[in-house]
Amino acid sequence: MLRLFRERAWATLPEAKVTNWELLALAQHHGLPTRLLDWSRNPMVAAFFAVEDSHDRDSLIYAFHNNKFINTDTNADPFKAASISKFIPNHITTRITAQMGVFTIHPDPREQLESEDIHRWVIPNSCRKEMKQTLHKYGINRASLFPDLDGLAKFIAWQQTDGH
Repeated sequence: MLRLFRERAWATLPEAKVTNWELLALAQHHGLPTRLLDWSRNPMVAAFFAVEDSHDRDSLIYAFHNNKFINTDTNADPFKAASISKFIPNHITTRITAQMGVFTIHPDPREQLESEDIHRWVIPNSCRKEMKQTLHKYGINRASLFPDLDGLAKFIAWQQTDGH
């Protein structure tokens, strides 16, 4: 899948040489299944993603408190990662930069992430809409986190409707 993504996304990739780590981050960020999980270093960004979509359940925020970062210069092949580690890609897209993106690499993406380093917070369903509006007041919204035309259009649609 990564090879196909590289081949077909080539025209939209940054001018600089993109490493396999950065390519995986881009692919994950745009919805391709990878061995990465996206996280944010900003808890307000995490809260936005927890409450963004309308549904009738509580939402959850997860935080992974672990200082183990992988050196992607000395570990050039992400498919040889031996343990769950974090990495911060270069600022290759405005989306990853705006969302303060950080990723974890998982040697076996089929295994569920279990760790005592993960903390979880519940956002009750009754608070979700108000939290989304409050986050917007602090500049955390679809337009700021997706600084492109798709993000702007979805932000305007949200602002001009009575939806969640």
